Amino acid sequence: MSSSDTRIKLNGIKGQLEAIEKQCHSSSLVIYAPKQEHGQFFNDLCQIYLDASKRERWLIRDAVSGRKGVLNCLLGHVYESAKQVRSSGNRSWLRIGLAAAAIQTGSNDYRDSLMALAELFVTAEEAGIDPNPDFEAIGGGIPADFHKHAVVRGRRKRSR
Repeated sequence: MSSSDTRIKLNGIKGQLEAIEKQCHSSSLVIYAPKQEHGQFFNDLCQIYLDASKRERWLIRDAVSGRKGVLNCLLGHVYESAKQVRSSGNRSWLRIGLAAAAIQTGSNDYRDSLMALAELFVTAEEAGIDPNPDFEAIGGGIPADFHKHAVVRGRRKRSR
């Protein structure tokens, strides 16, 4: 992607984020999934993130920074992606969920992020997908050795 293409896309993203922020709920007690009309935007944002360079990924994370409603919806999108992994067994939903988590990493309560990631990780395992390579590749503050975290072991126990 050329830098002018990136600027055009990021300018468009910023405008959309501003509009969506006005419609998204923010709470420290409730994680909201994106409204149905915003679902495709979040899927597209995650795909752009997955295809982006390190610098472009930083710019995307910067664009969502401080937008509490959008950040909450990104966390909710991780859970929505886990549901899609469960129903479809499709690895692309794992990657979209990971991108959503990476975009909002550090912006919400890290414990909420860990719980969402554990849900995504274990759901992928239950769907017959090895999530380790994708977790190792995503970066963005997500530990490459996530499978070793206690929150993953705890989530696995709930499945039994």
